[in-house]
Amino acid sequence: MRRALGALAFAAMTCGADAATLGEEARFVINPLGGSDFEVIRLQQMGAAELWCAAASYVEVRRGLSETTPIYLRSPLGPARTAQGRRGVVFSLSKSGLPAAQKRNTLTVDVAGVMVKSAVARRFCRDAFTRSTK
Repeated sequence: MRRALGALAFAAMTCGADAATLGEEARFVINPLGGSDFEVIRLQQMGAAELWCAAASYVEVRRGLSETTPIYLRSPLGPARTAQGRRGVVFSLSKSGLPAAQKRNTLTVDVAGVMVKSAVARRFCRDAFTRSTK
């Protein structure tokens, strides 16, 4: 009985730690489009930072890829392909068929071909989700 309770307590602590680190990922709506493309559905008041954060979450958490993975903006913010009446951004893990990467001084979801490494996009998660706690 003690052994079972100990295992249960350990499992609860582990799940709690995972849940704490996955908090922002749980609220994203991300739909795979096939191949290396996926769409992030824009939720109310999501800006560029939150959309890139969602892309990094998909790459690192849901796909289990490295934080050095490049993420490309395939289709700028517009009508969603996978959610009728919503807006979304299509990201890709492949630069195939995209215009040459453009150097940008501002964060954007309006220009196809923009590339951001997953680790950089992940930093926007902290910025986006800690604004209200500062």
